[in-house]
Amino acid sequence: MRSTLLVIVCCFFVLSGVVADASDQRMCRACGDVIDGQYFETGGASYHPRHFTCHYCGQPIKEAFSSYRDKDYHTWCFEQYVALRCSVCSQIIQGKHVTDFWGNASHIEHQKNVPSCTFCGRFIVHDLTRGSENFRDGRNLCNICAPSSVTSLGEAKALLRDAARMLDNFGIRVVDVSIDLYLADSDQLKDISGGREHATGFTDFWVKKNIFRKVLSREIRVYVLRGMPRTEMTATLAHELTHVWQFLNGPLDQDSAVSEGSCNFASYLVLRKMGGTEAEFMIDAMLNDPDPIYGSGFRRVKLYAEREGTQAWLEQLQKKNPKLTGL
Repeated sequence: MRSTLLVIVCCFFVLSGVVADASDQRMCRACGDVIDGQYFETGGASYHPRHFTCHYCGQPIKEAFSSYRDKDYHTWCFEQYVALRCSVCSQIIQGKHVTDFWGNASHIEHQKNVPSCTFCGRFIVHDLTRGSENFRDGRNLCNICAPSSVTSLGEAKALLRDAARMLDNFGIRVVDVSIDLYLADSDQLKDISGGREHATGFTDFWVKKNIFRKVLSREIRVYVLRGMPRTEMTATLAHELTHVWQFLNGPLDQDSAVSEGSCNFASYLVLRKMGGTEAEFMIDAMLNDPDPIYGSGFRRVKLYAEREGTQAWLEQLQKKNPKLTGL
């Protein structure tokens, strides 16, 4: 949810007709002719009464009116059709407010007492989201996002294959890798990931070697948050699959900003390929994420990969100390 400072100036006046002296040579701003007789005056401009009209309905304004962004309206027209209204309480907004990615404006105070969708950030009110689906772990998924919620392991596995195929187009080959996939609630995922708050995915690895350090077998487990919308689930799987690729192709003690930033960059590539407003929403969040690892790390990797190419980026990830120069 973005907090935006916008000052909305709504001025209300009641003007009476005034008789003008012909020597004043008042000019009507609307038609350009000399005003001879009654006139309206506002904002330093004069109008014939019939030419002082509402910007919305086009009819003459004869009594109280509202001036907003240098345009004049009947007060009724302004309040019914023009004024910015809160998406939560439907009251007119004046002064500071918040606007979400989807363009819904709301009074700031609603952030304290109205739940929002865990995925899209919309306030959960019936007129805006038609209610929500609530998970046992405390998450809320609005009824705009809920229809695409992934709760079955079969659907999650299909999305895993989709993500792997898309990553293959960028040189991240994991389509042939054997992976055990699990769905978990947020509390379970927090425990699995070592206490990480708000985790949506985690990848664990086991390697069995003989006394000569020859690899006998590998086990890879990917955990993702149950109930995520399909777009978020696919992006999370792309992130975790890039961890798998790094595990198989690079050093395990990689710098976390490089490692996680690279996984987020892979998610970004997949989201761009998927397209759609939900993908745009997630990309916007990534581009503005203040986190030093998942946000700044991603943007540094993105800068390097877009300048040097994805192949150069992947080659650097396979080195002990990747030289992502210029970042």
